[in-house]
Amino acid sequence: MPCNTAFRTCLVGAVLAWTTSATIIGAGAEEFTFDLHIERGRVSENMSVIRVKQGDIVRLQWSTDRSIILHLHGYDIERKIEPGAIGVMEFTAHATGRFPVEVHGSPEAGGHAHGDAPLVRIEVYP
Repeated sequence: MPCNTAFRTCLVGAVLAWTTSATIIGAGAEEFTFDLHIERGRVSENMSVIRVKQGDIVRLQWSTDRSIILHLHGYDIERKIEPGAIGVMEFTAHATGRFPVEVHGSPEAGGHAHGDAPLVRIEVYP
């Protein structure tokens, strides 16, 4: 029976170590909300790059001066934003890297034409 006791002690220790490290990893996650206004096809220069950390909850609140379809690549989120309304993209930043938010063409025009350059780049760091 001494081996059985040692095994239980080791198993309990491993489970505690795993749950403690999982809690610590999740503990650093934060929630961020970014208000982004599109005017004449652009956002303000100071909002062109958004930096967050892996695990953070990110909420992009969009307003616009014209009807527009936006796509967040890498997270595959697409929203149609209308003037006078707030369009929201919300996600947990699980993948690291750089992810552009681009304007997509209208559904009548084939739906997947991109604009000249991304409106915003989301950078997710480990």
